[in-house]
Amino acid sequence: MKFFTAITLAASASAATLERKQEPSKAISEFKAACIPHSVRCQYSFTISSGGLPGSHCSAEALGGGNLPAIGDGKCEDNSAYTWGIVSTMQDGGMRFGVTYPLNSRSNITYCHQLPASDFVVDDNGSVQTQRYAGPTEFEIKWADC
Repeated sequence: MKFFTAITLAASASAATLERKQEPSKAISEFKAACIPHSVRCQYSFTISSGGLPGSHCSAEALGGGNLPAIGDGKCEDNSAYTWGIVSTMQDGGMRFGVTYPLNSRSNITYCHQLPASDFVVDDNGSVQTQRYAGPTEFEIKWADC
């Protein structure tokens, strides 16, 4: 019986450690995505934070030609462990946003969020039109949504 209790406690402690590392969600704030009028460049920027720790700022600039492009390997200036990406979901015109973080030395965990088509607008800037994100600037990304 003592052996079973010790094993149960050890398993619980191990699960608690894993659960703390594998947080179910992370907070995104200051999310911005826009193409620069009269330019072929588009910019993304946001802050990611979790567990009361200071946020890490992430950004990218890419060629877009007026439409927000996909980003495959975005970086975070304050925390090189984070990588992120965003891709268009052609079915509904929205975009899928994901951030990857190393869970341990052998595996990563990815947190995702769907940005619906209704969150994107196209601005008429005279001779050019540019796309930008106009949805909530704060939201949660969850590993269960990937």
